Amino acid sequence: MYFEEQMRVECESNVGMKQFSEHLDEKRKQIFSSIFPADFKEKYDEFTDIKELESGEYAVKFKGVNFKFLMQKKKSDNLYVFLNGAAGLDGRQKGNYQRWSWGNLVDASILNILDPMYYEYENLPIGWYWGKCDVDYRQLMAELIVTIANMLEVPYSHITLYGSSAGGTASIYTAHYIPGCTAVALNPQIRPWKHEWHENFKNIVGIDTEKDDKFHRNDIEWHIKNSPNCKFVIVVNCRSRRDYNWQIVPLAQKLDFKIEYGLSQHENLFTWIFDTGSVSKHSALEYSTIFIAIDNVIGKIKKNIAIGQVKNDVCLINEFWREHWESLQAIEDVKK
Repeated sequence: MYFEEQMRVECESNVGMKQFSEHLDEKRKQIFSSIFPADFKEKYDEFTDIKELESGEYAVKFKGVNFKFLMQKKKSDNLYVFLNGAAGLDGRQKGNYQRWSWGNLVDASILNILDPMYYEYENLPIGWYWGKCDVDYRQLMAELIVTIANMLEVPYSHITLYGSSAGGTASIYTAHYIPGCTAVALNPQIRPWKHEWHENFKNIVGIDTEKDDKFHRNDIEWHIKNSPNCKFVIVVNCRSRRDYNWQIVPLAQKLDFKIEYGLSQHENLFTWIFDTGSVSKHSALEYSTIFIAIDNVIGKIKKNIAIGQVKNDVCLINEFWREHWESLQAIEDVKK
């Protein structure tokens, strides 16, 4: 409904095709062209010193940990929290607020939080917002998110944590600490120790993610089972072996459910299997218009609409998703 209202164009019957099309182009330009909030404080201020949040970039110290985040404040009682994926071996992605420009696409304030691990550990290619042996950064981040939600007067049930890959992993674990929220994870590392950069993480941070700890950080099933008021939506490309075989299959075996194409429900866990081929199948993620469609599905899941009424929507989205990446692949093949 929100996107429909944003795109609404009404003209008198005497308005011609050219003018009508120009109105539509102007609408799209407004919606799909976000402006990065320029205000930024270089100094890490204590978060408690901030009395009112405005749109802008912040560097804050929260309970002893340095967090950088981007706030896009709206008059809305919804909050989207976007979390980052891997920084990469060259570190180029560590300061990139992923999906920040999609702020105009949803009826929600937007909060992008960077992974503090990349600023504590030099040359760390992937961090999962992990923390230290005795400190869980996801738990602290959840407290920060809750504090911000309270300042914005957003109910916890209106909070959506959203990320892909390492950001998806962090979304699932962080949700456990925010009762009633929804986590959306695209191609997440459900078992981080299976990731090709886990050895880098282990050597740099000094933590083996496969080993037990008091925060259950190696046990995603524990977090899902012990968060009955939360909803978890895990979206996986079935053509990506490292995401399908190494991640979603072991989860299905552990929680004893069948993997189905499209959308299926297993108590408070929803699995969304899509089918998209590209050069990098792990990175064949959503683009802006697919994100709008995903947000629409998530809205229905939050409202507890029967899964049977949503399955068809997801199948249609999957086909558009697949056609998009096939078209891009065809263009690349022609270039070769």
